[in-house]
Amino acid sequence: MTYKYAKKIDTLTAILRKLNNRERVTAASLAHEINVTERSIYRYMENLQAAGYPIYFDRDTRTYRFSENFKLSTSPADNELTQALDLNRHIVNSATVAIAVYRRNGVCIMSNEAMGKLMGTPDRSVYGRNFRRFKEWRESGLLNMAQEVLKSGEERSGDFKIVIGSGREIWFNCTMMSITHNGECYLVVTGQNLFPRMKKEMQVARFFSAINQSPNLIMITDLHGTIKYVSEKINELTGYSAEEVVGRNPRIFKSDETKPTVYMRLWNTISSGYEWNGELCNRRKDGSQYWEHLRISPILDENSSITHYVAIKQDITRQRELDEELYQYAILDHLTGAYNRRMLMKMGNREISLAQRYERSIAVLIMDIDRLSRINHLHGHTAGDEVLQQVVQTCRTLMRETDILARIESDCFALLLPDANYAAAFQVAERLQRQIAILSFQGSHATFSCTVSIAVTPLSAEYANVEQMLQAGQRLLHQQPVEYNRIVGISDTVPHHHKEHN
Repeated sequence: MTYKYAKKIDTLTAILRKLNNRERVTAASLAHEINVTERSIYRYMENLQAAGYPIYFDRDTRTYRFSENFKLSTSPADNELTQALDLNRHIVNSATVAIAVYRRNGVCIMSNEAMGKLMGTPDRSVYGRNFRRFKEWRESGLLNMAQEVLKSGEERSGDFKIVIGSGREIWFNCTMMSITHNGECYLVVTGQNLFPRMKKEMQVARFFSAINQSPNLIMITDLHGTIKYVSEKINELTGYSAEEVVGRNPRIFKSDETKPTVYMRLWNTISSGYEWNGELCNRRKDGSQYWEHLRISPILDENSSITHYVAIKQDITRQRELDEELYQYAILDHLTGAYNRRMLMKMGNREISLAQRYERSIAVLIMDIDRLSRINHLHGHTAGDEVLQQVVQTCRTLMRETDILARIESDCFALLLPDANYAAAFQVAERLQRQIAILSFQGSHATFSCTVSIAVTPLSAEYANVEQMLQAGQRLLHQQPVEYNRIVGISDTVPHHHKEHN
């Protein structure tokens, strides 16, 4: 092993002597003279270049030579510096920071691989090149900084952009300092490629830009629920600024409308490592309430341990209002607020099924407002609408919570009375008729009153659903001759126990 490395050193020394004599040598001539293969010569040249010797290969003549202005120094000062650099060259070359040392005249006497990569040279080397001749240094401002450092002896640093031969832009942080060794001044240049950092910063900037442009509020908390970050949507949704909520707990948004069990299930879910979805009623800074759809997900580290929680909050207040409006529109009569016919069918048939199963009484009152078309004609449709609304309001004052009131035609209402037989339903009809008769309305020219005709239809074996009971009652009201302000009904053929109607 000792002989092997000694022979290699002798070979490298012989190559350096040839180059130091300003000779231009070929791989073939060196191989013949030193008695090695041409392939070995190529490998030796690569080793010398990696060691810092500025060996230049002329592709036209296929010869090797030292770069211009370079010669193995014979002065003790340069030999000492070169030896010191050689001792540390393997450390310098392994560094990710770009390092180069220049003479005062601008010639590079040492550079590591990282500097070659940063400068984008084809051979990844800058040895022997003079920075004073670099167009990139002159245009970017590096040359000015180098001259200032050599003149003042003070360290300088800054961020620079250079455009290499391929047109590629490179951003890097450069630090320059001057050192004096045995009376000679040298410029030490270190550089750090900013692209990885800028790439990460750009990714982070794009990430937060996307978050802030999101229509939803993004919130990040630690394991204890302390808010660490909120997007700019926080002010629009809650009225708080980011500065007011960071460092606090999300319970500042809590209202009394959300049950404690919801929060308990939420916390148990996310602390177990699972995502939670749900809707919460929260409170803004001004005290007003809003509804949000909330999705909370745990953030895990490489060990699958929870480190943070990220919450995505969507304001659904208007959506819930619209849903409620649509629901009301679907089940209620818009003018009077009573249920519509479709909802009466749905709810009434369920009540009939229960009554039949448990042998309970149930009855339906059908109220027809007498001469409503005449009222509209004489006093206007506004007065007619007022009649409809007041009739409904009167019914509500006499109804139980379990009773169901619906508008089934333009001038006709149905009141379904669970647990009421014919006699109890008839009494309700009488009270309704009396209360409605004493109502007074203001028409376009005079005050007026109105009356209602009511049909009482109790549940019997011949009726299978609400529709059949309604049809039976309407036949009674419209039988000839038509009379007004009356109560008609069908006798209770199947008496059952019933609750007294209040």
